[in-house]
Amino acid sequence: MPVTTSCPYCALQCAMTLTPSGAGAVVAAGAGGLCRKGWTSADLLTSPHRLTSPLVRDRKGGPLRETTWAQALDRAAVGLAKAQAAGGNDAVAVFGGGGLTNEKAYLLGKFARVVLKTSQIDYNGRFCMSSAAAAGNRAFGLDRGLPFPLDDIRSAECVLLVGSNVAETMPPFMQRLGQGRSLVVVDPCRTATAATLHLAPQPGTDLALANGLLFLAIELGLVDTGYVGARTTGWDAVRSTVAGYWPGRVERLTGVAEPDLREAVRLLAIAPTAMVLTARGAEQHAHGVDTTRAWINLALALGLPGRPGSGFGTLTGQGNGQGGREHGQKADQLPGYRSISDPAARAHVAAVWGIDPADLPGPGRSAYELLDALGDGGGPGALLLLGSNPVVSAPNARHVAQRLASLDCLVVADLVLSETAALADVVLPTAQWAEEDGTTTNLEGRVLLRR
Repeated sequence: MPVTTSCPYCALQCAMTLTPSGAGAVVAAGAGGLCRKGWTSADLLTSPHRLTSPLVRDRKGGPLRETTWAQALDRAAVGLAKAQAAGGNDAVAVFGGGGLTNEKAYLLGKFARVVLKTSQIDYNGRFCMSSAAAAGNRAFGLDRGLPFPLDDIRSAECVLLVGSNVAETMPPFMQRLGQGRSLVVVDPCRTATAATLHLAPQPGTDLALANGLLFLAIELGLVDTGYVGARTTGWDAVRSTVAGYWPGRVERLTGVAEPDLREAVRLLAIAPTAMVLTARGAEQHAHGVDTTRAWINLALALGLPGRPGSGFGTLTGQGNGQGGREHGQKADQLPGYRSISDPAARAHVAAVWGIDPADLPGPGRSAYELLDALGDGGGPGALLLLGSNPVVSAPNARHVAQRLASLDCLVVADLVLSETAALADVVLPTAQWAEEDGTTTNLEGRVLLRR
């Protein structure tokens, strides 16, 4: 029977229909269409590279060999227990991924804190959206971009897209940008995401560019003063900060010509509906949090958030990067955006889990700091890793590979023998997206059912 589900790749989570066949499954697009990744996603189900049996290593440096599930689980449990017996609860760390369903993310966080009693848990979402999350917390009190229906993007007369090449990373998204509307793209490179106006700042100057655009909005009298007065705080401080970013200086700093700066602000301000969307290009800087906040400030000054067809949003990258954070994989956050340092939040979650709040560990190391501390780094001596491949994806990957190789026990759950799994002492094969039920949270903030 055909099954309606969602694509496993990016955060659009496009609808698709899977029909079983003798060779695995046949994909049919949902109403919004699919890109090449979606059309070929069913090929993974019958890939010859899939793991079908658990693997263990009898000695450090020895080969991996197939074994039974009972033996593999015993080896994993013994390895984690030995590490904690020698070094305490935090001698075991847990590392998750933005491709796990909400249910898996929740259970992984609960397992780490209730069963292992370790504070050392984080996930690979730190590598992509952590700046956006921190900026959202500071600006809106919420660890996410504001929920924005994709239909709002379709109806926006002007879209400012910062640091994303959606034509190649999530092609179906281009349909939402509509025809005949203004699209301002901020990207050092000219990409396939064709723009009405392309601003090409020098790499690392996005913050100056955002502040410069806000300076011009103030100078040209385009700020929605009623909105700012009624719905924001801190405006005087922001206005004072951007006073140092006059057009001539911003042009020298960024390389973006002053006429283009003025045209970008004009297009945003004259549009009856407009959206500011940021992505990894704006966030992955040394000052990524401040940069994202500066784009949020511009959207707020123009009165965009909270209006139909207008607003600010962050384009999530991984399929469930948002849900993975919302449900408890972050070192400093319990499920539901609850700070692990907040006594009231700790009491609430502890009551749900049936434990004493005092038994909940506190905040641990964030993702890269956690990986950097493993093994010989003086941190955890054992690691349980699900759905991530930090040997390839982590910053300073060669160093991370050395840290992983120095562990007393590395347990990896994945569907193929990834570069990280190849270093493991125990490898556990997993099911795939089309072989499980669960939910994911897409870039709108919408919870989708995966069948």
